[in-house]
Amino acid sequence: MSPQADYICANGTGAAVRSDINGQLAAIVSNNSGATQPTTMYAYQWWADTTTGLLKIRNAANNGWITLFQLDGEWSTLAIENGTVAAPSFYFKDSGTDTGFYSPGADQVAVTTAGVERVEFGTTEVVFNDGGADVDFRIEGDTNANLFKIDAGLDEVQVANLNGGQLAGTRNRIINGDMRIDQRNAGASVTQTTSASLFSVDRWQIYGTVTSKFTAQQNAGAVTPPAGFKNYLGITSSSAYSVLTGDQFVTNQSIEGFNVADLGWGAAGAQTVTLSFWVRSSLTGSFGGAVANAGYTRSYPFGFTISAANTWEQKTVTIAGDTSGTWATDNTAGIRLYFNLGSGSTYFGTANTWAGALYVAPTGATSVIGTNGATFYITGVQLEPGTVATPFERRSYGAELALCQRYYQELRLSVAGEAANNGSEIKYSYALGKMRAQPTLVEKTVHSTGNGNGILQVNSDNAIIFGITRNASGAANAFRDSTVTASIEL
Repeated sequence: MSPQADYICANGTGAAVRSDINGQLAAIVSNNSGATQPTTMYAYQWWADTTTGLLKIRNAANNGWITLFQLDGEWSTLAIENGTVAAPSFYFKDSGTDTGFYSPGADQVAVTTAGVERVEFGTTEVVFNDGGADVDFRIEGDTNANLFKIDAGLDEVQVANLNGGQLAGTRNRIINGDMRIDQRNAGASVTQTTSASLFSVDRWQIYGTVTSKFTAQQNAGAVTPPAGFKNYLGITSSSAYSVLTGDQFVTNQSIEGFNVADLGWGAAGAQTVTLSFWVRSSLTGSFGGAVANAGYTRSYPFGFTISAANTWEQKTVTIAGDTSGTWATDNTAGIRLYFNLGSGSTYFGTANTWAGALYVAPTGATSVIGTNGATFYITGVQLEPGTVATPFERRSYGAELALCQRYYQELRLSVAGEAANNGSEIKYSYALGKMRAQPTLVEKTVHSTGNGNGILQVNSDNAIIFGITRNASGAANAFRDSTVTASIEL
């Protein structure tokens, strides 16, 4: 009896009709099995193709077969057509017929959404393709939503860390962000003045429009820094001062133009940067800071919240690059970073918006100097290109000190010798490391001197000329031992 039939019962005798029916039942139970397709075919009809070992079903138009399963083996496997990127062979009903899986070629499987191939798995590689649609690829970690991200719109790969630590290269544009270098003060407290050239730890200025409203000191209060850090900059309010409209109290760092030239600020294509830092305060609420250009004609106030008093909290701020204004790219100040300690409305602006004036914080930012004895501690300050805050970049102590010494150095210098008579000079030359420009020299401390007056000069090669001039008649042994500072801060 043939396992295939035309499913038409012809008129006939009882035995003949019974035989015809049995043949049709055999065709049904065997899924019309046979080496060739049934001679009579219907839409949605089954066919067990014994030549290829495949189970097939007739399509709705009754003009072709759809392959479903393999017939051989203990377990059947699903076999479907290859499909195309616009019409995948396996699609999801509620997402449309252009979202699903298909096979673009031999030994290849691909995922398509909205008719665009997103992922292709081959024998030698896996390809992620956004099809020009700026679709990102992102891997989430337990605590970091952007542990690994491919930003297709920027053609940029963003990785949060490498083996749990920092990535290679110099990313951080802030110098002494961990506050460990303190050449000037060696850990001593500094009282804020109205001078714009007063520094606490290296590279960090302190300034206020009214003098003596706060002090700054490396590791003030001797609290435990965040894990991985040994130092911080501590600000302590000296009174409960009510700021006036035009007041400004800040700590800030000016970044040399050479170090931010690649950001391309002031033109189309300006890069986004991310600021991250650890902060602790005796106060809670909304605090603020800003980035600005050297001419104070462009600024971007940003805010951050301190939720718990006397607790270290890490903050992250993403800043879209400025496409306007003038941003230096030479050895002058390129970007100024401010942390507000209390300012008047003149220096308040709209948060997270570029403005054509100098603002150092968003409107309503907390005033640290408004509370007597209030503290504001900060460390781990990092400003880097991109939208992801990576772990703090840890440079060697020698490397960090050398970066600081481009702007400020302290040297212990000595000179001694036989001076023949009044006016005789004994001079030594001391080479300075390459500084930002020719520095200003100051004899900070004279430790010992005799039989003469000091000589302190700098030549065009940034070499210090240190010496002594005999200041009396007759020969004598003249000597001088001093600490000298060389400064060319921004």
